[in-house]
Amino acid sequence: MAEADLDATRALVLSLKPRFAEAILTGNKTVELRRIMPRITIPTLALLYATGPERSLVGTCIVHSVARLPIDVLWRRHGAKTALAKSEFEAYLTGRDEGVALFLERPDRLPAPVPLHALRRAGNFRPPQSLAYVRHDQRQRLIAALQ
Repeated sequence: MAEADLDATRALVLSLKPRFAEAILTGNKTVELRRIMPRITIPTLALLYATGPERSLVGTCIVHSVARLPIDVLWRRHGAKTALAKSEFEAYLTGRDEGVALFLERPDRLPAPVPLHALRRAGNFRPPQSLAYVRHDQRQRLIAALQ
């Protein structure tokens, strides 16, 4: 997949506990769970924001596919790729009939984490609760902060 294939209008920002961000960056987690279906064009760039105590942008990856599946099917097919224990998986999706799987590839760790204060200066960045979208111009400012 070429860089030109990515959605040029915006990127996805995923807020992740630091252990999950690390698991994505090491390739141990290739499926990210969400409760709601993101409104994205496939493939799309995802910026990985590690929440407290790190509070930093730590890397990127590509979301190459998305699937909404019944909970039992989601666990059976993809549970091992989520870096979650079954109890964590069930707790996260409690009350849902379906869950959303974001299939990730090409993780890329930044040379150094970009702390929240630098992200705010560069692009008026506010860390999302779960996920957010950044427009192309804001993404360019954030990328400039990485260099």
